[in-house]
Amino acid sequence: MRICYGDEAGETAVYDPSEPTSTPVFVLAAITVDTARADRLLMDYLALKSAYDPALKGRLLADVIQHEVKGARLRRAIRSEDSPRSARRAIIYLDRALRLLEVSGCRIMGRVLVKRAGEEYSPAATYPSAVAELAETFNDQLTAGGERGLVILDAQTKVKNQGNVHTITTRRYRKGGNAYPGLIESPVFGHSDTHVMLQLADLVASALVYPAAIAAYLEPDQGDPQRSPAYQTVRELFGRRLANLEWRFTDGQTFRGPPDMAKREGTVPRPLRKSEYALRFATRQAEKGWTDLVATAADASGTS
Repeated sequence: MRICYGDEAGETAVYDPSEPTSTPVFVLAAITVDTARADRLLMDYLALKSAYDPALKGRLLADVIQHEVKGARLRRAIRSEDSPRSARRAIIYLDRALRLLEVSGCRIMGRVLVKRAGEEYSPAATYPSAVAELAETFNDQLTAGGERGLVILDAQTKVKNQGNVHTITTRRYRKGGNAYPGLIESPVFGHSDTHVMLQLADLVASALVYPAAIAAYLEPDQGDPQRSPAYQTVRELFGRRLANLEWRFTDGQTFRGPPDMAKREGTVPRPLRKSEYALRFATRQAEKGWTDLVATAADASGTS
Protein backbone atom coordinates (compact mmCIF):
# COMPACT_ATOMS: atom_id res chain seq x y z
CA MET A 1 0.00 0.00 0.00
CA ARG A 2 1.12 3.54 -0.73
CA ILE A 3 0.13 6.83 0.85
CA CYS A 4 0.22 10.16 -0.96
CA TYR A 5 0.88 13.25 1.17
CA GLY A 6 0.12 16.61 -0.48
CA ASP A 7 0.65 20.26 0.35
CA GLU A 8 0.48 23.55 -1.54
CA ALA A 9 2.66 26.63 -1.95
CA GLY A 10 1.63 30.01 -3.29
CA GLU A 11 -1.93 31.23 -3.78
CA THR A 12 -4.53 31.22 -6.53
CA ALA A 13 -5.20 34.96 -6.13
CA VAL A 14 -4.39 37.44 -8.92
CA TYR A 15 -0.66 37.95 -9.38
CA ASP A 16 0.37 41.59 -9.00
CA PRO A 17 4.14 42.08 -9.60
CA SER A 18 4.05 45.43 -7.77
CA GLU A 19 2.91 43.71 -4.57
CA PRO A 20 5.78 41.91 -2.74
CA THR A 21 3.47 39.36 -1.12
CA SER A 22 1.70 38.43 -4.37
CA THR A 23 2.73 34.95 -5.51
CA PRO A 24 3.47 34.33 -9.21
CA VAL A 25 3.18 30.55 -8.92
CA PHE A 26 0.74 28.10 -7.36
CA VAL A 27 2.06 24.63 -6.54
CA LEU A 28 0.32 21.50 -5.34
CA ALA A 29 2.98 18.86 -4.74
CA ALA A 30 2.89 15.46 -3.11
CA ILE A 31 5.18 12.65 -2.11
CA THR A 32 4.06 9.02 -2.31
CA VAL A 33 5.47 6.56 0.18
CA ASP A 34 5.34 2.77 0.43
CA THR A 35 3.90 2.04 3.88
CA ALA A 36 6.53 -0.66 4.39
CA ARG A 37 9.22 2.05 4.31
CA ALA A 38 7.29 4.89 5.91
CA ASP A 39 8.32 4.30 9.53
CA ARG A 40 12.03 4.35 8.72
CA LEU A 41 11.61 7.51 6.66
CA LEU A 42 9.73 9.20 9.49
CA MET A 43 12.37 8.37 12.11
CA ASP A 44 15.21 9.44 9.81
CA TYR A 45 13.50 12.77 9.20
CA LEU A 46 12.99 13.35 12.92
CA ALA A 47 16.72 12.75 13.37
CA LEU A 48 17.43 15.29 10.63
CA LYS A 49 15.24 17.89 12.33
CA SER A 50 17.01 17.31 15.64
CA ALA A 51 20.41 17.73 14.01
CA TYR A 52 19.31 20.92 12.26
CA ASP A 53 17.85 22.53 15.37
CA PRO A 54 20.04 21.90 18.47
CA ALA A 55 17.18 23.04 20.71
CA LEU A 56 15.40 19.74 19.90
CA LYS A 57 18.15 17.54 21.30
CA GLY A 58 16.97 15.71 24.39
CA ARG A 59 13.38 16.80 23.88
CA LEU A 60 10.40 14.45 24.02
CA LEU A 61 9.41 12.62 20.83
CA ALA A 62 6.12 14.57 20.72
CA ASP A 63 8.06 17.86 20.74
CA VAL A 64 10.26 16.77 17.84
CA ILE A 65 7.22 15.65 15.83
CA GLN A 66 5.31 18.88 16.38
CA HIS A 67 8.29 21.12 15.61
CA GLU A 68 8.16 22.08 11.94
CA VAL A 69 10.95 23.26 9.69
CA LYS A 70 8.76 25.13 7.24
CA GLY A 71 9.61 25.31 3.57
CA ALA A 72 8.82 29.03 3.55
CA ARG A 73 11.37 29.55 6.32
CA LEU A 74 14.06 27.75 4.35
CA ARG A 75 13.13 29.74 1.25
CA ARG A 76 13.62 33.00 3.14
CA ALA A 77 16.99 31.80 4.40
CA ILE A 78 18.13 30.89 0.88
CA ARG A 79 17.37 34.33 -0.52
CA SER A 80 18.79 36.18 2.51
CA GLU A 81 21.77 38.40 1.68
CA ASP A 82 22.51 39.14 5.33
CA SER A 83 23.27 35.60 6.45
CA PRO A 84 25.17 33.38 3.99
CA ARG A 85 25.54 30.81 6.77
CA SER A 86 21.77 30.49 7.11
CA ALA A 87 21.47 30.06 3.35
CA ARG A 88 24.09 27.29 3.37
CA ARG A 89 22.38 25.51 6.26
CA ALA A 90 19.04 25.67 4.45
CA ILE A 91 20.57 24.16 1.30
CA ILE A 92 22.21 21.39 3.32
CA TYR A 93 18.93 20.64 5.06
CA LEU A 94 17.06 20.38 1.75
CA ASP A 95 19.81 18.20 0.30
CA ARG A 96 19.55 15.74 3.18
CA ALA A 97 15.75 15.75 3.22
CA LEU A 98 15.65 15.04 -0.51
CA ARG A 99 18.17 12.28 -0.01
CA LEU A 100 15.81 10.63 2.47
CA LEU A 101 13.05 10.65 -0.15
CA GLU A 102 15.42 9.15 -2.72
CA VAL A 103 16.64 6.26 -0.58
CA SER A 104 13.09 5.54 0.62
CA GLY A 105 11.77 4.97 -2.91
CA CYS A 106 9.40 7.93 -2.77
CA ARG A 107 7.87 9.52 -5.84
CA ILE A 108 6.84 13.14 -6.42
CA MET A 109 3.78 14.32 -8.33
CA GLY A 110 1.52 17.35 -8.49
CA ARG A 111 0.71 20.45 -10.48
CA VAL A 112 2.40 23.81 -11.07
CA LEU A 113 0.47 26.87 -12.23
CA VAL A 114 2.55 29.83 -13.44
CA LYS A 115 0.19 32.79 -13.29
CA ARG A 116 -0.08 35.65 -15.77
CA ALA A 117 0.05 39.05 -14.12
CA GLY A 118 -3.42 40.49 -13.62
CA GLU A 119 -5.27 37.36 -14.70
CA GLU A 120 -8.08 35.98 -12.53
CA TYR A 121 -7.83 32.42 -11.24
CA SER A 122 -10.84 31.03 -9.44
CA PRO A 123 -9.87 29.45 -6.09
CA ALA A 124 -13.04 27.37 -6.25
CA ALA A 125 -11.84 25.76 -9.49
CA THR A 126 -8.03 25.92 -9.47
CA TYR A 127 -7.27 24.02 -6.27
CA PRO A 128 -9.95 21.31 -6.69
CA SER A 129 -8.82 20.65 -10.27
CA ALA A 130 -5.23 20.32 -9.05
CA VAL A 131 -6.33 17.85 -6.37
CA ALA A 132 -8.29 15.84 -8.96
CA GLU A 133 -5.24 15.75 -11.23
CA LEU A 134 -3.10 14.61 -8.30
CA ALA A 135 -5.58 11.85 -7.48
CA GLU A 136 -5.59 10.71 -11.11
CA THR A 137 -1.79 10.57 -11.27
CA PHE A 138 -1.57 8.71 -7.97
CA ASN A 139 -4.23 6.26 -9.14
CA ASP A 140 -2.12 5.61 -12.25
CA GLN A 141 0.86 4.79 -10.04
CA LEU A 142 -1.23 2.46 -7.91
CA THR A 143 -2.68 0.72 -10.97
CA ALA A 144 0.76 0.22 -12.51
CA GLY A 145 2.04 -1.36 -9.30
CA GLY A 146 -1.08 -3.39 -8.53
CA GLU A 147 -1.46 -1.48 -5.27
CA ARG A 148 -4.06 0.50 -3.39
CA GLY A 149 -3.54 3.76 -1.56
CA LEU A 150 -4.80 6.83 0.23
CA VAL A 151 -4.32 10.57 -0.32
CA ILE A 152 -3.74 12.78 2.74
CA LEU A 153 -3.80 16.53 2.14
CA ASP A 154 -2.71 19.32 4.45
CA ALA A 155 -5.92 20.59 6.04
CA GLN A 156 -7.33 24.02 5.24
CA THR A 157 -10.71 25.35 6.33
CA LYS A 158 -13.75 23.05 6.41
CA VAL A 159 -15.36 24.83 3.45
CA LYS A 160 -12.20 24.55 1.34
CA ASN A 161 -11.65 20.94 2.34
CA GLN A 162 -15.14 19.94 1.21
CA GLY A 163 -14.81 21.69 -2.15
CA ASN A 164 -11.42 20.17 -2.84
CA VAL A 165 -12.62 16.59 -2.36
CA HIS A 166 -16.24 16.64 -3.50
CA THR A 167 -15.31 16.20 -7.18
CA ILE A 168 -13.28 13.09 -6.42
CA THR A 169 -16.02 11.57 -4.27
CA THR A 170 -18.52 12.12 -7.10
CA ARG A 171 -16.22 10.50 -9.65
CA ARG A 172 -15.68 7.48 -7.41
CA TYR A 173 -19.39 6.70 -7.26
CA ARG A 174 -20.63 7.79 -10.66
CA LYS A 175 -22.73 5.47 -12.81
CA GLY A 176 -19.98 5.02 -15.37
CA GLY A 177 -17.67 3.41 -12.84
CA ASN A 178 -15.06 4.42 -10.30
CA ALA A 179 -12.54 6.83 -11.84
CA TYR A 180 -10.01 6.08 -9.07
CA PRO A 181 -10.16 2.33 -8.35
CA GLY A 182 -6.76 2.40 -6.70
CA LEU A 183 -7.93 4.74 -3.94
CA ILE A 184 -9.41 3.12 -0.86
CA GLU A 185 -11.17 6.38 0.05
CA SER A 186 -11.55 9.96 -1.14
CA PRO A 187 -8.69 12.22 0.02
CA VAL A 188 -8.63 12.91 3.74
CA PHE A 189 -6.98 15.75 5.66
CA GLY A 190 -4.29 15.98 8.28
CA HIS A 191 -2.34 18.63 10.15
CA SER A 192 1.36 18.97 9.54
CA ASP A 193 2.23 19.30 13.22
CA THR A 194 0.97 15.75 13.77
CA HIS A 195 1.66 14.19 10.32
CA VAL A 196 5.41 14.17 9.76
CA MET A 197 5.08 13.17 6.09
CA LEU A 198 3.07 16.34 5.45
CA GLN A 199 6.10 18.25 6.69
CA LEU A 200 8.17 16.58 3.99
CA ALA A 201 5.48 17.38 1.42
CA ASP A 202 5.68 21.02 2.54
CA LEU A 203 9.44 21.05 1.92
CA VAL A 204 8.96 19.66 -1.58
CA ALA A 205 6.17 22.11 -2.45
CA SER A 206 7.39 25.28 -0.77
CA ALA A 207 11.19 25.04 -0.61
CA LEU A 208 11.95 23.04 -3.76
CA VAL A 209 9.28 23.04 -6.49
CA TYR A 210 8.01 26.59 -5.84
CA PRO A 211 11.38 28.41 -6.11
CA ALA A 212 12.56 26.11 -8.91
CA ALA A 213 9.45 26.92 -10.96
CA ILE A 214 9.95 30.65 -10.42
CA ALA A 215 13.60 30.37 -11.50
CA ALA A 216 12.54 28.47 -14.63
CA TYR A 217 9.70 30.69 -15.82
CA LEU A 218 10.17 34.22 -14.46
CA GLU A 219 12.88 36.84 -14.83
CA PRO A 220 14.84 37.25 -11.58
CA ASP A 221 14.54 40.53 -9.71
CA GLN A 222 16.78 41.23 -6.72
CA GLY A 223 14.26 43.66 -5.30
CA ASP A 224 11.33 41.24 -5.48
CA PRO A 225 11.33 38.47 -2.83
CA GLN A 226 9.03 36.41 -5.03
CA ARG A 227 11.53 36.42 -7.92
CA SER A 228 14.81 36.22 -6.04
CA PRO A 229 17.90 35.34 -8.15
CA ALA A 230 18.83 32.98 -5.32
CA TYR A 231 16.07 30.64 -6.47
CA GLN A 232 18.23 29.74 -9.44
CA THR A 233 20.51 27.98 -6.95
CA VAL A 234 17.61 25.76 -5.90
CA ARG A 235 16.87 24.88 -9.50
CA GLU A 236 20.50 24.13 -10.35
CA LEU A 237 21.14 22.04 -7.25
CA PHE A 238 17.89 20.12 -7.01
CA GLY A 239 16.09 20.34 -10.36
CA ARG A 240 17.51 17.16 -11.81
CA ARG A 241 16.95 15.23 -8.59
CA LEU A 242 13.33 16.36 -8.44
CA ALA A 243 12.85 15.26 -12.05
CA ASN A 244 14.32 11.85 -11.20
CA LEU A 245 11.75 11.43 -8.43
CA GLU A 246 8.80 12.53 -10.53
CA TRP A 247 6.13 9.98 -11.46
CA ARG A 248 4.90 10.42 -15.00
CA PHE A 249 2.25 8.34 -16.75
CA THR A 250 2.14 9.03 -20.45
CA ASP A 251 -0.97 7.00 -21.28
CA GLY A 252 -3.08 4.12 -20.03
CA GLN A 253 -0.49 1.47 -20.86
CA THR A 254 2.96 3.03 -20.82
CA PHE A 255 4.76 4.12 -17.67
CA ARG A 256 7.57 6.62 -17.90
CA GLY A 257 9.34 6.98 -14.59
CA PRO A 258 12.57 8.83 -13.82
CA PRO A 259 14.23 10.29 -16.91
CA ASP A 260 16.79 7.98 -18.49
CA MET A 261 18.73 9.78 -21.19
CA ALA A 262 20.39 6.57 -22.34
CA LYS A 263 17.01 5.19 -23.46
CA ARG A 264 16.09 8.23 -25.52
CA GLU A 265 19.07 8.65 -27.79
CA GLY A 266 18.90 10.89 -30.81
CA THR A 267 21.19 12.95 -32.98
CA VAL A 268 20.99 16.67 -33.60
CA PRO A 269 21.54 17.78 -37.24
CA ARG A 270 24.98 19.37 -37.64
CA PRO A 271 24.83 23.06 -38.66
CA LEU A 272 26.35 23.85 -42.03
CA ARG A 273 28.15 27.00 -40.84
CA LYS A 274 29.53 28.15 -37.50
CA SER A 275 27.39 31.28 -37.77
CA GLU A 276 24.29 29.12 -37.41
CA TYR A 277 24.92 28.27 -33.80
CA ALA A 278 26.56 29.34 -30.57
CA LEU A 279 26.99 27.21 -27.46
CA ARG A 280 27.36 28.82 -24.06
CA PHE A 281 27.65 27.16 -20.67
CA ALA A 282 25.36 28.70 -18.08
CA THR A 283 27.46 27.44 -15.16
CA ARG A 284 30.78 25.76 -14.45
CA GLN A 285 28.85 22.64 -13.47
CA ALA A 286 27.25 22.58 -16.91
CA GLU A 287 30.65 22.90 -18.58
CA LYS A 288 32.05 20.03 -16.53
CA GLY A 289 28.96 17.95 -17.19
CA TRP A 290 29.37 18.43 -20.96
CA THR A 291 33.02 17.41 -20.78
CA ASP A 292 32.11 14.27 -18.85
CA LEU A 293 29.33 13.46 -21.33
CA VAL A 294 31.67 13.77 -24.31
CA ALA A 295 34.20 11.49 -22.63
CA THR A 296 31.52 8.90 -21.78
CA ALA A 297 30.20 8.93 -25.35
CA ALA A 298 33.73 8.51 -26.70
CA ASP A 299 34.40 5.54 -24.41
CA ALA A 300 31.12 3.90 -25.44
CA SER A 301 31.91 4.23 -29.15
CA GLY A 302 35.50 3.09 -28.77
CA THR A 303 36.92 6.30 -30.22
CA SER A 304 38.88 7.35 -27.13
